[in-house]
Amino acid sequence: MTRTLSLRLPPAATMFLALALIVTPAGSNLALAHGKPKATKTVKGQSKNKARGKTASRSHHSHRTYTLRGNPEVTKQVATELLAEKLPDLASLVGIQPATDVVNVVNGEAAAAPVAKFVASTGITGERTLDAYQDSELNDEEDPDKITAEDEQNLQELPTDINSFYKEFTKYMATLNGESTIMDNGVDKVVVMETLMDWVGTRYLFGGMGRNGIDCSAFTGTIYRSMNYKLPRTAAAQWDAGQPVAHEELQFGDLVFFHTRQAVYVSHVGMYLGNNMFAHASSRNGVTVSSLETEYYATHIIGARRYDVNAGAGAGTVTASAPTGGDN
Repeated sequence: MTRTLSLRLPPAATMFLALALIVTPAGSNLALAHGKPKATKTVKGQSKNKARGKTASRSHHSHRTYTLRGNPEVTKQVATELLAEKLPDLASLVGIQPATDVVNVVNGEAAAAPVAKFVASTGITGERTLDAYQDSELNDEEDPDKITAEDEQNLQELPTDINSFYKEFTKYMATLNGESTIMDNGVDKVVVMETLMDWVGTRYLFGGMGRNGIDCSAFTGTIYRSMNYKLPRTAAAQWDAGQPVAHEELQFGDLVFFHTRQAVYVSHVGMYLGNNMFAHASSRNGVTVSSLETEYYATHIIGARRYDVNAGAGAGTVTASAPTGGDN
Protein backbone atom coordinates (compact mmCIF):
# COMPACT_ATOMS: atom_id res chain seq x y z
CA MET A 1 0.00 0.00 0.00
CA THR A 2 2.86 2.32 0.67
CA ARG A 3 4.13 1.89 -2.87
CA THR A 4 0.71 2.61 -4.38
CA LEU A 5 0.35 5.72 -2.23
CA SER A 6 3.79 7.00 -3.21
CA LEU A 7 2.86 6.86 -6.88
CA ARG A 8 -0.14 9.13 -6.33
CA LEU A 9 1.86 11.80 -4.50
CA PRO A 10 3.12 14.92 -6.33
CA PRO A 11 6.72 14.61 -7.62
CA ALA A 12 8.11 16.97 -4.95
CA ALA A 13 6.42 15.04 -2.15
CA THR A 14 7.64 11.73 -3.55
CA MET A 15 11.24 12.96 -3.61
CA PHE A 16 10.95 14.28 -0.05
CA LEU A 17 9.59 10.94 1.16
CA ALA A 18 12.36 9.04 -0.61
CA LEU A 19 15.04 11.19 1.03
CA ALA A 20 13.41 10.75 4.42
CA LEU A 21 13.44 6.97 3.99
CA ILE A 22 17.20 7.07 3.34
CA VAL A 23 18.30 9.56 5.99
CA THR A 24 16.34 8.31 9.03
CA PRO A 25 17.17 4.95 10.67
CA ALA A 26 13.53 3.91 10.57
CA GLY A 27 13.30 4.94 6.96
CA SER A 28 16.39 2.91 6.13
CA ASN A 29 14.86 -0.20 7.66
CA LEU A 30 11.61 0.41 5.81
CA ALA A 31 13.43 0.84 2.53
CA LEU A 32 15.28 -2.42 3.05
CA ALA A 33 12.01 -4.17 3.97
CA HIS A 34 10.59 -3.18 0.60
CA GLY A 35 13.66 -4.40 -1.22
CA LYS A 36 15.22 -0.99 -1.81
CA PRO A 37 19.02 -1.00 -1.29
CA LYS A 38 20.33 1.77 0.99
CA ALA A 39 22.94 2.96 -1.50
CA THR A 40 20.50 3.61 -4.39
CA LYS A 41 20.00 7.17 -3.17
CA THR A 42 23.05 9.35 -2.55
CA VAL A 43 23.97 12.83 -1.48
CA LYS A 44 23.84 15.35 -4.31
CA GLY A 45 27.03 15.33 -6.37
CA GLN A 46 28.09 11.86 -5.23
CA SER A 47 27.90 8.96 -7.67
CA LYS A 48 26.01 5.81 -6.72
CA ASN A 49 28.93 3.58 -7.50
CA LYS A 50 31.31 5.67 -5.39
CA ALA A 51 28.94 5.58 -2.43
CA ARG A 52 28.52 1.83 -2.70
CA GLY A 53 32.28 1.33 -3.08
CA LYS A 54 33.09 3.29 0.06
CA THR A 55 30.43 1.54 2.11
CA ALA A 56 31.62 -1.90 1.04
CA SER A 57 35.27 -1.00 1.58
CA ARG A 58 34.76 0.32 5.10
CA SER A 59 32.57 -2.62 5.99
CA HIS A 60 35.21 -5.08 4.76
CA HIS A 61 37.98 -3.38 6.73
CA SER A 62 35.97 -2.97 9.94
CA HIS A 63 35.20 -6.68 10.06
CA ARG A 64 38.75 -7.82 9.32
CA THR A 65 40.69 -9.08 12.32
CA TYR A 66 44.46 -8.62 12.25
CA THR A 67 47.15 -10.18 14.42
CA LEU A 68 49.34 -8.16 16.78
CA ARG A 69 53.01 -8.93 16.22
CA GLY A 70 56.21 -8.36 18.18
CA ASN A 71 57.50 -8.84 21.72
CA PRO A 72 57.42 -5.35 23.33
CA GLU A 73 60.11 -5.96 25.97
CA VAL A 74 62.55 -7.64 23.60
CA THR A 75 61.99 -4.95 20.97
CA LYS A 76 62.51 -2.13 23.47
CA GLN A 77 65.79 -3.59 24.65
CA VAL A 78 67.16 -4.33 21.18
CA ALA A 79 66.16 -0.91 19.80
CA THR A 80 67.63 0.92 22.79
CA GLU A 81 70.92 -0.98 22.59
CA LEU A 82 71.17 -0.25 18.86
CA LEU A 83 70.61 3.46 19.44
CA ALA A 84 73.23 3.52 22.20
CA GLU A 85 75.75 1.70 20.01
CA LYS A 86 75.11 3.16 16.55
CA LEU A 87 73.77 6.65 17.31
CA PRO A 88 75.15 7.76 20.68
CA ASP A 89 74.64 11.48 19.97
CA LEU A 90 70.95 10.99 19.20
CA ALA A 91 70.58 8.53 22.08
CA SER A 92 71.91 11.11 24.50
CA LEU A 93 69.08 13.49 23.53
CA VAL A 94 66.62 11.14 25.20
CA GLY A 95 68.79 10.07 28.14
CA ILE A 96 70.22 6.88 26.69
CA GLN A 97 73.77 6.41 27.94
CA PRO A 98 76.53 5.25 25.55
CA ALA A 99 77.01 1.50 25.47
CA THR A 100 80.71 2.07 26.19
CA ASP A 101 79.96 3.13 29.78
CA VAL A 102 81.25 -0.06 31.33
CA VAL A 103 81.67 -0.42 35.09
CA ASN A 104 81.61 1.29 38.41
CA VAL A 105 83.27 -0.30 41.40
CA VAL A 106 81.08 -0.48 44.48
CA ASN A 107 82.51 -2.24 47.55
CA GLY A 108 84.93 -4.10 45.33
CA GLU A 109 82.22 -5.40 43.03
CA ALA A 110 81.87 -4.41 39.41
CA ALA A 111 78.44 -2.98 38.58
CA ALA A 112 77.59 -2.28 34.96
CA ALA A 113 76.10 1.15 34.32
CA PRO A 114 72.55 1.13 32.97
CA VAL A 115 72.39 0.97 29.20
CA ALA A 116 69.67 3.60 29.31
CA LYS A 117 67.27 5.37 31.63
CA PHE A 118 64.54 4.08 29.38
CA VAL A 119 65.51 0.46 29.83
CA ALA A 120 65.96 0.92 33.56
CA SER A 121 62.43 2.32 33.86
CA THR A 122 60.95 -0.72 32.12
CA GLY A 123 62.57 -3.20 34.48
CA ILE A 124 64.04 -5.23 31.61
CA THR A 125 66.90 -7.40 32.82
CA GLY A 126 69.20 -10.05 31.40
CA GLU A 127 70.52 -10.52 27.90
CA ARG A 128 68.30 -9.76 24.96
CA THR A 129 66.52 -12.73 23.42
CA LEU A 130 67.96 -12.77 19.92
CA ASP A 131 66.13 -15.96 19.04
CA ALA A 132 62.86 -14.04 19.39
CA TYR A 133 64.09 -11.12 17.31
CA GLN A 134 64.62 -11.34 13.55
CA ASP A 135 65.36 -8.02 11.88
CA SER A 136 63.21 -8.33 8.78
CA GLU A 137 59.59 -8.02 7.68
CA LEU A 138 57.18 -10.93 7.53
CA ASN A 139 56.91 -12.17 3.97
CA ASP A 140 53.68 -13.12 2.21
CA GLU A 141 53.95 -16.74 3.26
CA GLU A 142 54.80 -16.05 6.91
CA ASP A 143 52.20 -13.34 7.48
CA PRO A 144 49.25 -14.84 9.38
CA ASP A 145 46.98 -12.08 8.05
CA LYS A 146 47.96 -12.51 4.39
CA ILE A 147 47.70 -8.77 3.74
CA THR A 148 46.78 -8.11 0.10
CA ALA A 149 46.65 -5.19 -2.30
CA GLU A 150 42.93 -4.91 -1.49
CA ASP A 151 43.79 -4.51 2.20
CA GLU A 152 46.24 -1.75 1.31
CA GLN A 153 43.52 -0.03 -0.71
CA ASN A 154 41.09 -0.31 2.20
CA LEU A 155 43.67 1.50 4.32
CA GLN A 156 42.88 4.62 2.28
CA GLU A 157 39.36 4.58 3.73
CA LEU A 158 40.56 4.92 7.33
CA PRO A 159 40.12 8.38 8.88
CA THR A 160 43.12 10.67 8.59
CA ASP A 161 42.18 12.84 11.56
CA ILE A 162 43.57 10.64 14.33
CA ASN A 163 44.86 13.26 16.74
CA SER A 164 43.48 11.32 19.72
CA PHE A 165 46.16 8.68 19.17
CA TYR A 166 49.05 11.11 19.29
CA LYS A 167 50.88 12.46 22.31
CA GLU A 168 51.39 16.22 22.47
CA PHE A 169 55.03 17.10 22.93
CA THR A 170 56.53 20.30 24.29
CA LYS A 171 58.70 22.07 21.74
CA TYR A 172 62.32 22.24 22.75
CA MET A 173 64.63 25.16 22.13
CA ALA A 174 66.40 25.20 18.76
CA THR A 175 69.75 24.61 20.37
CA LEU A 176 71.03 22.11 22.88
CA ASN A 177 74.51 22.59 24.32
CA GLY A 178 75.17 25.12 21.57
CA GLU A 179 74.36 22.69 18.75
CA SER A 180 71.20 22.98 16.67
CA THR A 181 68.84 20.02 16.86
CA ILE A 182 66.63 21.20 13.99
CA MET A 183 67.35 20.25 10.39
CA ASP A 184 67.20 22.73 7.51
CA ASN A 185 63.79 21.37 6.49
CA GLY A 186 62.40 21.86 10.01
CA VAL A 187 62.70 18.31 11.38
CA ASP A 188 63.42 18.54 15.12
CA LYS A 189 65.76 15.80 16.33
CA VAL A 190 64.68 16.09 19.96
CA VAL A 191 60.96 15.92 19.21
CA VAL A 192 61.47 12.97 16.86
CA MET A 193 63.61 11.04 19.35
CA GLU A 194 61.16 11.73 22.19
CA THR A 195 58.32 10.45 20.00
CA LEU A 196 60.31 7.40 18.90
CA MET A 197 61.16 6.38 22.46
CA ASP A 198 57.56 6.91 23.49
CA TRP A 199 56.40 4.41 20.86
CA VAL A 200 59.30 1.95 20.66
CA GLY A 201 58.14 -1.59 21.45
CA THR A 202 54.54 -0.92 20.35
CA ARG A 203 53.26 -4.00 18.57
CA TYR A 204 52.53 -4.06 14.85
CA LEU A 205 48.92 -4.09 13.69
CA PHE A 206 47.93 -3.57 10.07
CA GLY A 207 45.59 -0.58 9.97
CA GLY A 208 46.46 0.21 13.60
CA MET A 209 46.96 3.80 14.68
CA GLY A 210 47.12 3.54 18.45
CA ARG A 211 48.90 2.15 21.49
CA ASN A 212 47.40 -1.30 21.09
CA GLY A 213 48.97 -1.63 17.65
CA ILE A 214 50.31 0.52 14.82
CA ASP A 215 51.44 -0.05 11.25
CA CYS A 216 54.41 1.41 9.39
CA SER A 217 52.78 4.39 7.70
CA ALA A 218 50.76 5.31 10.79
CA PHE A 219 54.02 5.32 12.76
CA THR A 220 55.80 7.66 10.35
CA GLY A 221 52.64 9.77 10.36
CA THR A 222 52.83 9.87 14.16
CA ILE A 223 56.44 11.03 14.05
CA TYR A 224 55.64 13.86 11.67
CA ARG A 225 52.41 14.75 13.48
CA SER A 226 54.50 15.39 16.60
CA MET A 227 56.06 18.23 14.56
CA ASN A 228 52.64 19.52 13.43
CA TYR A 229 53.11 18.13 9.94
CA LYS A 230 50.46 15.89 8.39
CA LEU A 231 51.53 13.03 6.13
CA PRO A 232 49.14 10.96 3.98
CA ARG A 233 47.87 7.74 5.57
CA THR A 234 49.58 5.06 3.46
CA ALA A 235 53.19 4.30 2.54
CA ALA A 236 52.41 4.65 -1.18
CA ALA A 237 50.81 8.07 -0.65
CA GLN A 238 53.72 9.21 1.52
CA TRP A 239 56.07 8.14 -1.26
CA ASP A 240 54.12 10.24 -3.78
CA ALA A 241 54.02 13.31 -1.50
CA GLY A 242 57.74 13.57 -0.76
CA GLN A 243 60.71 14.87 -2.70
CA PRO A 244 63.14 12.15 -3.92
CA VAL A 245 66.44 11.89 -2.04
CA ALA A 246 69.51 9.91 -3.13
CA HIS A 247 70.86 7.36 -0.69
CA GLU A 248 74.15 9.21 -0.24
CA GLU A 249 72.21 12.39 0.64
CA LEU A 250 70.00 10.86 3.34
CA GLN A 251 69.62 12.96 6.46
CA PHE A 252 67.82 12.62 9.77
CA GLY A 253 64.04 12.65 9.29
CA ASP A 254 63.92 11.45 5.68
CA LEU A 255 61.58 8.55 5.02
CA VAL A 256 62.95 5.36 3.47
CA PHE A 257 60.68 3.03 1.51
CA PHE A 258 60.76 -0.68 0.78
CA HIS A 259 59.14 -3.25 -1.51
CA THR A 260 58.25 -6.14 0.81
CA ARG A 261 54.97 -7.42 -0.66
CA GLN A 262 54.34 -9.09 -3.99
CA ALA A 263 51.05 -7.31 -4.61
CA VAL A 264 52.14 -3.81 -3.52
CA TYR A 265 55.25 -2.01 -4.76
CA VAL A 266 55.57 0.59 -1.97
CA SER A 267 54.64 -1.56 1.00
CA HIS A 268 56.85 -0.47 3.91
CA VAL A 269 58.25 2.82 5.25
CA GLY A 270 60.51 4.00 8.06
CA MET A 271 62.34 7.15 9.19
CA TYR A 272 66.07 7.58 8.64
CA LEU A 273 68.08 8.42 11.77
CA GLY A 274 71.68 8.46 10.53
CA ASN A 275 74.60 6.04 10.26
CA ASN A 276 72.40 3.83 8.03
CA MET A 277 69.93 3.31 10.90
CA PHE A 278 66.18 3.88 10.64
CA ALA A 279 63.13 3.63 12.90
CA HIS A 280 59.98 1.86 11.76
CA ALA A 281 56.99 -0.24 12.73
CA SER A 282 58.20 -3.67 11.63
CA SER A 283 55.57 -6.26 10.72
CA ARG A 284 57.63 -8.80 12.63
CA ASN A 285 58.85 -6.86 15.67
CA GLY A 286 56.73 -3.73 16.07
CA VAL A 287 58.23 -0.24 16.51
CA THR A 288 61.99 -0.73 16.50
CA VAL A 289 65.31 0.41 15.02
CA SER A 290 67.04 -1.37 12.13
CA SER A 291 70.03 -0.98 9.81
CA LEU A 292 69.89 -0.36 6.08
CA GLU A 293 73.08 -2.39 5.85
CA THR A 294 71.41 -5.67 6.83
CA GLU A 295 70.90 -7.98 3.87
CA TYR A 296 67.11 -7.88 4.04
CA TYR A 297 66.64 -4.10 4.03
CA ALA A 298 69.57 -3.48 1.68
CA THR A 299 67.92 -5.69 -0.94
CA HIS A 300 64.36 -4.39 -0.44
CA ILE A 301 64.86 -0.60 -0.27
CA ILE A 302 63.45 1.29 -3.27
CA GLY A 303 64.16 4.91 -2.39
CA ALA A 304 63.75 7.81 0.04
CA ARG A 305 61.71 10.99 0.34
CA ARG A 306 62.05 14.33 2.15
CA TYR A 307 59.36 16.76 3.39
CA ASP A 308 59.51 20.47 4.19
CA VAL A 309 58.20 20.65 7.74
CA ASN A 310 58.70 24.43 7.79
CA ALA A 311 56.26 24.88 4.92
CA GLY A 312 53.67 22.44 6.23
CA ALA A 313 53.81 23.06 9.98
CA GLY A 314 50.38 23.55 11.47
CA ALA A 315 48.73 23.77 8.06
CA GLY A 316 47.30 20.26 8.02
CA THR A 317 48.49 19.82 4.45
CA VAL A 318 51.41 18.04 2.84
CA THR A 319 54.00 20.04 0.99
CA ALA A 320 57.44 19.13 -0.29
CA SER A 321 60.53 21.00 -1.35
CA ALA A 322 63.80 20.22 -3.02
CA PRO A 323 66.27 18.29 -0.86
CA THR A 324 68.42 20.44 1.37
CA GLY A 325 71.66 19.70 3.14
CA GLY A 326 71.91 18.70 6.77
CA ASP A 327 73.69 16.60 9.31
CA ASN A 328 73.00 12.92 9.67
